[in-house]
Parts: sequence; C-alpha cells; structure tokens
Amino acid sequence: MMKRNTILSVMVLFAFAPQIGAPVDCNAEELMSPRTAVRLGLEEVWRRQMRIPAGAGSIVDQQIIVHEADAQEFVEVVTKATEGQESKVLFRIPTDQIGSDGLAIGKEEAERLARREVTMMARRYPDLSITSKTLPRIKLYTAANNGTLECRNAETGTPIWMTQVGDGQLNYGRMGIDDQFVTITNGGNLIKIDATNGEPITTVRTTSMPLYGAIHAGDFSLVPTIRNGVEGYPLRDITRDPFMEIVSGLALEPPTKSPTSSKIAWATDRGFVYVMELSGEPSVLFRLNTDGIVSGRIASADGDRFFFGSESGQVYGLRATRTGRVLWSHPYGEPFYKAPFLVNGLVLLPSAYGNLFAIDEKTGLGVWDQAIPNVDEIIGGFDNLLFVRLLSQSFAAIDLEAGKIVDIDNSLKPIKLLVNRSTDRLYLVNSVGTVQCLRAIGAESPTIRRSTDSGDPEDAAEEANAPEAATPAVPATDPFGAGGDPFGAGAADPFGAGGAEMADPFGAPAEAGNDPFGGDPFGN
Repeated sequence: MMKRNTILSVMVLFAFAPQIGAPVDCNAEELMSPRTAVRLGLEEVWRRQMRIPAGAGSIVDQQIIVHEADAQEFVEVVTKATEGQESKVLFRIPTDQIGSDGLAIGKEEAERLARREVTMMARRYPDLSITSKTLPRIKLYTAANNGTLECRNAETGTPIWMTQVGDGQLNYGRMGIDDQFVTITNGGNLIKIDATNGEPITTVRTTSMPLYGAIHAGDFSLVPTIRNGVEGYPLRDITRDPFMEIVSGLALEPPTKSPTSSKIAWATDRGFVYVMELSGEPSVLFRLNTDGIVSGRIASADGDRFFFGSESGQVYGLRATRTGRVLWSHPYGEPFYKAPFLVNGLVLLPSAYGNLFAIDEKTGLGVWDQAIPNVDEIIGGFDNLLFVRLLSQSFAAIDLEAGKIVDIDNSLKPIKLLVNRSTDRLYLVNSVGTVQCLRAIGAESPTIRRSTDSGDPEDAAEEANAPEAATPAVPATDPFGAGGDPFGAGAADPFGAGGAEMADPFGAPAEAGNDPFGGDPFGN
C-alpha cells in the first residue's frame, strides 16, 4: 500500500510540475512577456478578455477609433520638468469618473482628490503641481460572428457597452463608426446602433448584397456591394435619400476615408482607384487608371492624401483634389498586396516577397539603403520603433531611423492582428480573444498619430478655381453595356420614385406598398 501511495504522489507531482517552479504564462506565445516589454522600453497598460463566443476566430472586426469631438477632461498631478528630464504624471483622474452617488465627480472633486495626493507624496516629490488636460476619447470596438458588439475604453480596457444585433446565421461585415452611430452589415441588412450606449436603432435592407461591411463618411453609411459600386444610406438627415454609385469593377477592399474631409477612396478589380466626395451631393470626383491592380487597402493622411501600392510594384501618393493629383508614382519592382502603414512621415509597405520598404511621404523615394527582408505584417509603431510579424510568425521591432531589426522574440507569435494606426499604443490579441495593450514606459497621455501636411498652393488654386460641379472622370464606354445604367432611361430606379416620395431609410416603417426596400427586411 505504501509503495502504491508513493507512486501516486510522484504522478501527481509530475502532473502539477509546471505550477511548482516559476509562473508559466499560458498565453506567452501570443501576448508579450514582461521581459520582452522591458527590453523594448514598453509596459503593459491593461489585459482584458473580449466577450466573444469562440476565441479570436469569431472576431469579425476590431477597430480603434479616436473620437475627436468627444473630449474627456483629466486632472493630473505632475512633477516639475528639470534639465534632461521631462515632467512625469504621478496621478490622473477623469472629471467624469463616477462617484459613490452614481454621478460624475466633476472638476472640483477631482482637484480635491489631486490635492490629497500631493499631500501624500510631498516628502518624496517636494515640487508638484496640479494641471488639467483635455483628450479625445479613444475606444476599441469589437464585433463577433454571433452579432455581439462591444465598446471599450482603449486606454483602460474598461467596458462601455455591449449589445447583440442581427441574425447570427447571416454573415456580419466590417463596422462603420463615427461619434454618433455604429453601423454593421448582417447579410443584406444594414443595422444602425447608437454609438454612445450600444442601443440598436433601426435596420434597413440594402438594395444589393454588401461585400465587406460599412464605412462612415459625410452623413452616410457607405456600403460596397457586389453590383460594381457603392450604396450610401443617410445617418442623420431623415430628408435625404439613399444613393447608388455604379463604377467599373468590384471593390477589392473597403473604402478608406480621409481624416480631414468626407472624401473616400477605393480600388476595383478593373485597375481603377476611385475618389468620391460625400459632402453635399455625393459624387465621384475622379478615377485613376493605375499601373497594375491595387488589391491592398488604401491608406489615408491629412490633406486628403492617399497612398497605395499595386500588384505591378508601382507605389502612388495621391491628393484628392477636384480633378485628382498624383503627387508621385515610383516603381519598386515587387508586387504589393497589403495596406501601407503611415508613421513618422514614412509610407511603410511590405511586398509579396516579404521585403519592407520605407518611402518618404512627400517624395515617394526610399529612405533606407535596402528593404528589410522577411516581414509579413505591420502591427503598430510609435516613437522610432515599428512592430511587425515576420514570415516566421515571430514578433520583431524595427528601428525606423536605421532601417534595421533591433529585436526578435521567437517565443512571441501574434496570430490575430489588431493594427493600430491612430495612437502610440501597441495591441496584441491571442487565440482566446484576450487583448493586451502596451505603451512606452511612462507615456501616460496617448499621442494621436497624425501625418500632417502643409498643403500645396497649386492644389489650393485648383480648388478655388474649379467649378462647383466638377465633371468626374468616367469610362468612355458604359462598362455595363447599353441600357445597363440603373438610373438611365428605361431602367427602374432601385430606390423607388425618390425625392419627396422616398421614405426615411432609418425612420419608422413605411406603409404597405410604399416601402422603397420591398417590405420588412426580416421577412415578417
């Protein structure tokens, strides 16, 4: 009996051996370890499990959105800046933090709490000051394939709201997001949600089947469709009608919006890049016949600038003026299938062969002596570091100034990518759907990444002298054949009679026989 108990004890010891020594992080292969973070000058801000049904594979879309119009005020306790050392934030509290009474504490109470902190830290830090700062709210939106949508504070990981919409048996698409609304496609339906509290508002039936989801620009939720074009559904103005724009070819990726206007750009499988204006009366401004198909998503920057690479190896910088202006176009000899990443005045673009090129935004010329090999995907970047996944699936950090890999972690293999193009934060997602947020050590306040542009006098003159209704560049021949124009003679308007007879697509249900979308989108 003694011998049997001894054997059982040894078996139990081996079974739990990993728990006896140093702690083992079961997600270490997908989330960053403290050792790697310290080596890269980073620190973990938060780590949270997303509310998704079946791990990262069930995530349909994740986006980090900076809500410029939705500002949040903070009261901070900071140290005095000295020679060679910047001031440091020791305490921070938002004025809208909820107190014990369930209401926002307000600035006066936040300052009182800050003064208390100053008193407690006076011995260690004799020269402290209390300041206030206003920052835009930064939120992380996640959509799952069962219709669960959640919104979190991207700086703290704190949940803001969660909702469930649509029919889980239908496919969900990419979310369109602005300060007021979130829209998401579900099969042939477009669902509108209140961005402040997650409450579903309305659902409309799209005329054609959506391809990728929605994007917000101007007053519209824009949906690329299988009908060689886009459809726009008004978000706020109930007097406006939906519209349809037919172009040459199917969209290859969702459109990209300019950060400084309501212009959008997208590429089609016919070798064209289209630019559309969504303010006023929506219209295509122009199209560019590119050298090779642009199959990667287009990147955007201030000044209505767009950047992209083609399958033939040509890389473009474009300004969306009324007639369109190619800022530069240079061949790089390798096919590009992915979206560029913009940081520090650089257009960073990995080729199909895994070579990462760094291109100057203003000139289109390469800034490194040679491309960095074996790069698969860009995850994020700030300060002078770019974080990437290599072709081996390992994590690496690149020095942007030197153009060299400075750190490789073969134990860290990011699987699901959450690319942050907006702020100086790095986000990693593991296979079970846990999100890890990292930042540079001590970088309490987020920096909103902007690719600034001073503009060009020639562009300003062109805009000033251009006629109100510029004639867009369109195909010389109708790509849909004679009589194919859905708005032409003899063709039925897919949105009904239009004008005053058009029902509000997000309003109350239309009376029988007047529904421009052909009845209840749910088939009731």
